[in-house]
Amino acid sequence: MSIDAPTDINGRILDVRPKGHWFEFEVAKILGYNYPPGGGLFPDIRHQALEIKHHTGKSITVDFGRYHPGSDDVVNETWNRQLQLKVNQIRYLIALAPPPKFKVTTLIVLTGAQIINVFGVSPTATIKYQMGISDKWREDHRGKMMVGEKIWLTA
Repeated sequence: MSIDAPTDINGRILDVRPKGHWFEFEVAKILGYNYPPGGGLFPDIRHQALEIKHHTGKSITVDFGRYHPGSDDVVNETWNRQLQLKVNQIRYLIALAPPPKFKVTTLIVLTGAQIINVFGVSPTATIKYQMGISDKWREDHRGKMMVGEKIWLTA
């Protein structure tokens, strides 16, 4: 798997936020879209009902913002007035890219409802809803993809 970390024109690895924007843009490009990431939109790629998370820290805390991924609430956005997608139906692509190389070593693709089944998320928000991914889980799943609660090995 090992998707290389994004670098600037001098070969330096980008800071956290630009890395996330870079990853979102690369995913959009692979899906056939050609536009810059839209900061703060939920989900990031609306036509695919796909929220993208790219994590590069030693300990992983996924921030879900104001929407709890297991919520049965309809996403309250203008684009969703006719579709009426629920928050727990949104798909999440979570890429884990640990230091020091910041290469993607694990990919997770789950709906909000599946995230609750696999990881659990506190029903209480502080400023936003968050979920931790343990060191053990990350180590056990390094070099793998989880899609819809099934584990896939990569070459």
